[in-house]
Amino acid sequence: MERNDIVKLRPSVAVVSNDDVTEFFLSDLRKSIILKMDKKVSSMLFHLDGTKTVSQWIESEGLSDEEFGDISNLLDYLNSEHILIKIDEDYQLSFKSYPRVFSLLENYYSSRSEVNQAFCRLSASTVIVIGLGSVGTWVAKCLAMDGVQNFIFVDDDNVELSNLHRQLGFSESSIGEKKNNAFTRYLQEASDNINIECINDQLNDGFFQRHEFGRIDLIVNCADSPTVDETSRIVGEYAMPRGIAHCIGGGYNLHQSLIGQIVIPGKTACLECFRKNLDELNVIDTSNIRKLNNKNRKLGSFPPLSSLSAAITANEAFKYLAGLNDFVMTNTRAEFSIKDLNFHTMEMQRREDCEWCGKNGRYYQL
Repeated sequence: MERNDIVKLRPSVAVVSNDDVTEFFLSDLRKSIILKMDKKVSSMLFHLDGTKTVSQWIESEGLSDEEFGDISNLLDYLNSEHILIKIDEDYQLSFKSYPRVFSLLENYYSSRSEVNQAFCRLSASTVIVIGLGSVGTWVAKCLAMDGVQNFIFVDDDNVELSNLHRQLGFSESSIGEKKNNAFTRYLQEASDNINIECINDQLNDGFFQRHEFGRIDLIVNCADSPTVDETSRIVGEYAMPRGIAHCIGGGYNLHQSLIGQIVIPGKTACLECFRKNLDELNVIDTSNIRKLNNKNRKLGSFPPLSSLSAAITANEAFKYLAGLNDFVMTNTRAEFSIKDLNFHTMEMQRREDCEWCGKNGRYYQL
């Protein structure tokens, strides 16, 4: 730590001191760091309030120049563990609107300039949300509340009465209106800074040939018609060769709450890896199975479960867009069961024999 550096004890860190041991508890991460430390030194840390340089702080505490070396090493360590943060610049104006987002980012970065850069990446990102249903609306709302400002919404449906009990942003006055238009108005009423492009079209094999896109940072697929497997294939075939991260929202049909994986091309298992793994897991004897004919079958999409799935999807999207690496849903697929109110996860690693991202796959070198 340099003498002219300004550092601050982060407000979300709790400090408990005994005579020779101090515990630092990072509240957001539920993480404790325990150090053998003189109680006098730990009490001095509370005076690191971001208003003094290290040199001024040492002088105000009555420490000698000879003690600077040990104190500097301690400050470096506490900064590396995100207990202290460097005040090397002011937070941007967005801090006033998103203080909790900035506080969360401080758990992963060592200086305010790095936090500013992470938030700039997040807010400047462009996210495609495909399907504004019981999951897609919640995902988009969560990301907008996190600070994402640029969206492309893909949906060709109109708002129906049956949508209102489980989909966010619609009201009875919206019935008959295009979902894209109604939801855009809902988000922009909350923030003037949100930019939205609407595509009133269905995701099918010709979709990405009919529409041209500039920069895309993330695609969130929440479309399940005709099936989530089919829409995910279409998204994957577009995103993989372009190196675009993509993830699957949930709440589909036979899954009370599916929480899909996030795919980072070249780094994680892709959708084809998951398909191959699931095909192997689901091999059964079908010789005595009868097909049940029920054209009006309606399953899933229970509002709390859809919002649960959407929140986890949005959380993974937030981490990716902000440049964090602490992912949960890479190489993993999860379901939340309404029967036992618990999560069930399946780990599925990247496969060497995958036709998409394996060593001989079509996208391996891309």
